[in-house]
Amino acid sequence: MTGWAVVRTTTLAAFVLILLGAPLCAAERNLLTTERFPAIEGKRVVVDAGDLDVNIRSADIVDIEVTTELRISGVGAAKAEKWIEDHTPTFSDANDELAIVIRPQETVGVFSIGRFTSRARLAIIVPMHVIPDITTAGGAIVARGDFASARPFRMRTLTGDIEFTGAAGSFDIRSSSGATRLDLFRSAALLFARTASGSVTLTGGAGEVAVDTASGGVSLAGLSGSARVATSTGRVSLGWDRLDADHEVTVRSSSGKVHVVLPGGVRPRGRLATTTGSIESDLPGTFSPQGDRYEFSGEGPVIDIETASTPIVVVAAGVLSN
Repeated sequence: MTGWAVVRTTTLAAFVLILLGAPLCAAERNLLTTERFPAIEGKRVVVDAGDLDVNIRSADIVDIEVTTELRISGVGAAKAEKWIEDHTPTFSDANDELAIVIRPQETVGVFSIGRFTSRARLAIIVPMHVIPDITTAGGAIVARGDFASARPFRMRTLTGDIEFTGAAGSFDIRSSSGATRLDLFRSAALLFARTASGSVTLTGGAGEVAVDTASGGVSLAGLSGSARVATSTGRVSLGWDRLDADHEVTVRSSSGKVHVVLPGGVRPRGRLATTTGSIESDLPGTFSPQGDRYEFSGEGPVIDIETASTPIVVVAAGVLSN
């Protein structure tokens, strides 16, 4: 390939540790490498990081820069070297996509004797026009910067947390038990998030949201469009800066409280319904005789919220409620 160069710097150091409670001839191994790749407009960076933490940020640069940092100590030299080998990424680069893959081999029983410590991290710096797509198993994902071309910015993890500060065109987030926190300085067009027990927190807004979680809480602020939220036991807290008459809000919850704050002046259509919970609203409407249903009487956006056993609170901005 022409027109670009790969730069690699590697530090591989080892020394013997004789420590109380550690295996004899325990070793430390360190690996530090830096790779650089070209980045055309709209190039995707697809990361399958296994159990490595991934830190990614955008910057005013030309190339993609990937630094791998690995360290392990407290095990024998052969095991340490095998761990380094298994956690070293492979790169596959093309004009439109850079793939970074780490697939550690099975390590059950390898570190069963003595104590060991390890660190495994990818640090990635990309131009703002690059589109990240990041997957980890146990590793955390931390992203910083403006990714305006990312429509969507994809982040997937099993047990690792996701933390994003900055902006992107839209987001596609999948998680098992890891918590997700997005702090945006520019509203996204769309947030899609699906988790099992991981919470989802958004500040800075989105034009449209669709969030599904089993037991994780959902807290979304600065919204400006339609929303669909479904949870089993997680608390739901939603707040809008703008909600037009053609927008729709649908919330389903079993045992998690639902608290919704609409912009002042909005007079919604729709209903609030609960089986054994309570309903509170300061917006125009009427209760059913049993008090388990509230019909809005406005002509604005559609609000459709239903819970099994927990309270529903829907108020206009400026009204405080527990």
